[in-house]
Amino acid sequence: MTISDTSFDNGPSRGDSNASLAEQARQVGSDLKQTASTVADSVTKAAKQEADEIGNAAKDILDDTTEKVKSAVSEQKNVGAEYLDKVAHAIHRAAGEFEADVPQAARYIRRAGSELSTVAKAVRQRDVRELITEVEDVARRQPALFFGGAVVLGFAALRFLKSAPPSSAQVTADTINSPAQS
Repeated sequence: MTISDTSFDNGPSRGDSNASLAEQARQVGSDLKQTASTVADSVTKAAKQEADEIGNAAKDILDDTTEKVKSAVSEQKNVGAEYLDKVAHAIHRAAGEFEADVPQAARYIRRAGSELSTVAKAVRQRDVRELITEVEDVARRQPALFFGGAVVLGFAALRFLKSAPPSSAQVTADTINSPAQS
């Protein structure tokens, strides 16, 4: 027997061992790729769900804020309408004072008061957007009337504020600063 006839079984040959390791590495790489893809899908879904929840929360906050603003604007609109009614009544009273001396002026003043009452009614009944659109239209079509009306309303507001009773803070300060009555 010669050495060449003798074979030693040392297990798989070196070539088979390298092929097996390469196959295992490919399998591990494939498994890692699949796991990474699954994790990426999960993260994407979770991020999308969180974004949807944040979007819904933001929408709810916006809806709530919008409703509060609409309520406040509506309340101020009604306060403004009441103020216009008070000014209209003051104009009617002023017309009564002019009636004896200048009846023609009294008629125009009374008409202005009636128009202001109509405006107050419109302010109460219409939506704020409609009112803004109408005011803008009047300002574009008749700027002199618009600015004249603004001046008249400014004077009326000034008169109304001057005729208002003093606030409790002013009354208290006046009482404190006045000499004691014996």
